[in-house]
Amino acid sequence: MNATRGSAPPRSTPSQATRGTSIPWIVTRAQLRAGLPMVAGYWGIMIAIYATIITVVTAVGDTEVSIWATSGGSAPKYFLLAVGVMLSMVFLPVYVGNGVTRRDFTLGISLYVVVVAVVYAVVMTAGFVAEHAIYSAADLMGGLDDPYPVRDVGDGLSTLAAEVCVGIVYLCCGWLMGTCFYRFGSWLGIGLIPLTVLPAVVTEVGFDALWLGYGINNGLGIERPSLAVGVTMAAVSIAVAWTVNFALIRAVAINKVSG
Repeated sequence: MNATRGSAPPRSTPSQATRGTSIPWIVTRAQLRAGLPMVAGYWGIMIAIYATIITVVTAVGDTEVSIWATSGGSAPKYFLLAVGVMLSMVFLPVYVGNGVTRRDFTLGISLYVVVVAVVYAVVMTAGFVAEHAIYSAADLMGGLDDPYPVRDVGDGLSTLAAEVCVGIVYLCCGWLMGTCFYRFGSWLGIGLIPLTVLPAVVTEVGFDALWLGYGINNGLGIERPSLAVGVTMAAVSIAVAWTVNFALIRAVAINKVSG
């Protein structure tokens, strides 16, 4: 099997670890080869759509919000959720069937999750930097309802940290969701969706993130938490999602992979 074709990871056995390469790292590399082209394709489409919108906005010369914040407020996170769902649904039986232990699979996929989340965070932060320059050049800053999200280096670093946490938690929630579907079946998996996405909800509230976190905080009259509070809430949420997911993966029966 060839992961570079996006279908399945390469056959890996514990003997490879004795040749200086750990099994979790083999899993991570295989997933990066399979997953990064898909991530790049998504962002290519997303940026093309954004470029069309921002061209119209600058031509009209009127906007009250950050287009990058509103367009990136939900769709990229839902994409990460979908990526996470596939990790157990698609890849767990293939890796275990090829001799990778559940522990090594979990460790390797965890590193993959971090890498994809960092890519997401860097793109989101860079988007704000680019849009700030566009808005400034088009004299659009004065018409915004709220201060622009990223106005200096400090704002950029805070945004980067928040987006990394948000990216990781959405991937972990999707991973947990996929594990629940794989282990418990479709009906119970659907019933568990509210619980599997709860860590993402908590994290969004911690960062006052668009749209869910902002909507909850605004509806309850909660002031935006500090970055430290947001990071703490995200760390706890990620730890809970990861721990529950690992416990389920350790005990799940592997269905036979056809073909």
